[in-house]
Amino acid sequence: MNILIKHIRNKYPEHCFFLLAIAVILFHFFVLRNETILKYDSDNKILTYGLRSLADAIILLLPYWILPAKYRRCIWIIIILFTIWTLSQLWYFRTYNDLMPFSSFILFSNISPLLIKSIKASIHAIDWSIIISIVLLLISDYILFRRNENKWLKGKVKKRYIVSLIIFVVLVHIANGSVFYIKGKGKVDNIWERYTNSNGYAYYFSINGLVALGIYSIVETTWEAQELTEQEISKIENYIENHGNHYTDNFYSVPERRNLILIIIESLNSWVINFKIDNIEITPCLNQLCCQNNSIIALKVQPQVKDGRSSDAHFMYNTGILPLRKGAVAMRYGKTSYPSLAKALRNYATTEFICDDAKFWNQTVTASSYGFENVYDRNYIPHNGADVAKDGEMFQLATTVLKETKQPFYAQLVTLSMHQPYDRLIVPATAISQSNQYSAEIKNYLEAVHYCDSELEKFIKNLKEADLYDNSVIAIVSDHNEMDKNVIEHREKVLPEDKEIALIVLNTPYTIKYQGKLGQIDVYPTLLDIMGANHYLWKGIGQSIFRKNENRQTNLDEMWDISSLLITKGYFKDKNINETPN
Repeated sequence: MNILIKHIRNKYPEHCFFLLAIAVILFHFFVLRNETILKYDSDNKILTYGLRSLADAIILLLPYWILPAKYRRCIWIIIILFTIWTLSQLWYFRTYNDLMPFSSFILFSNISPLLIKSIKASIHAIDWSIIISIVLLLISDYILFRRNENKWLKGKVKKRYIVSLIIFVVLVHIANGSVFYIKGKGKVDNIWERYTNSNGYAYYFSINGLVALGIYSIVETTWEAQELTEQEISKIENYIENHGNHYTDNFYSVPERRNLILIIIESLNSWVINFKIDNIEITPCLNQLCCQNNSIIALKVQPQVKDGRSSDAHFMYNTGILPLRKGAVAMRYGKTSYPSLAKALRNYATTEFICDDAKFWNQTVTASSYGFENVYDRNYIPHNGADVAKDGEMFQLATTVLKETKQPFYAQLVTLSMHQPYDRLIVPATAISQSNQYSAEIKNYLEAVHYCDSELEKFIKNLKEADLYDNSVIAIVSDHNEMDKNVIEHREKVLPEDKEIALIVLNTPYTIKYQGKLGQIDVYPTLLDIMGANHYLWKGIGQSIFRKNENRQTNLDEMWDISSLLITKGYFKDKNINETPN
């Protein structure tokens, strides 16, 4: 047996390495399946996934046969890049429950100390098996070719190999599309429709594979780069005509010229409000605010952020447009001209306060696009040499600046202390940490929530002492969900209500505890209504909380499609969106 193996190794080293490389890449794909896809799609079939993965591995390694023998080791560039892609997707999925878009791999400006901490917290033991498999493949490469460096296939044989491998890949994808067509007969027009439908990167990858995902991303990016066609303009304008918000009354508004303070809370799930651990209130301040008169309370808001996460929330709240389904709109289209809340509030001083450096996530650029005149980031805040400023430090600076700001003003405050990871405690410990309930990770999250809540209480107290509170509408919103309710209840299945986030608006003319469903996209038109800014032509894709029964319901997919056109094709570039609608 040993003699046979030695004979094969010496006579066919190139074949042996190719098969070993295929095996390693397949192993990476199956780690991805176990750690990501099965959590996203529990019905994913091992046979069909395996065939698609084999086809992907063949395409990735095809240059091994195409390149001349002297460039054989260039295949290691592809193998290493694929390994980086695999590890990145594992770490990304464990935080965001989706795969990272290809465009995010070049966002080097977003590499911050906070991001590095998040990556470290996302590393699991199984990830080391990927590194080990690559090391073993490297050792195999050395052993196989140390005495056979010049041994390589002849031209005709190589061509037969290449053609055979390509035919196999094509057959796999024809079969893949055919199964989809047969199962969806009557609803699916052709076998290739499977490759044009997408509901997120993880979904597309799970049903079509990596290479198809790469091609789809290239085609989509190329399409987005085109100018608006007459057909697309007509599609947008027909949608706005039929489903847009055309009202001009300010029936639901506060008295004129009130300040607006928009506080965007990092990673705030609604379930933490009124939640107790060992009879300790996690959010005593928010609990009290939810019981105030003249407040609008909506705790069933569905998150609609995508790859941009927090930056997507900022985009929706400020522009009333849904973010891109793939990629971060702040990074890809941050310089684009948008209508915005700041622009709708005419003659308001506009200021943004953030805890990290404004260079991360392109916040310097987007702040300008959204109409903010001033941005105060970590560099303006005493932060004791920490990577980011704490929420309390940011709130204190905001109090100092707003006292001196000419009224009326619109101020956006973005917290950060509740940002994951939760593998260690980064805020002062309280009795919450002493509880025997829940894991350390859950308790660390609850401690972060409790800290932010206490700092919010101090900020509101400071506003009252500065005589700013009574003359201000204060909107408190979550940027996105993070630790969903199923985690606290030890359930594996995630329900939509587990992800719900909060909208709390203080000092309004109404007392409303809204029990219906809202999306993040509905915050923008709601704030326009409250602030009496309905003279502004663009009132968003969503619906105001006050007018949920007035407009015809529209298809959510259509809303995403229209938003994508508005963003990628620069629809508002030459539009006069400050005029009063007819």
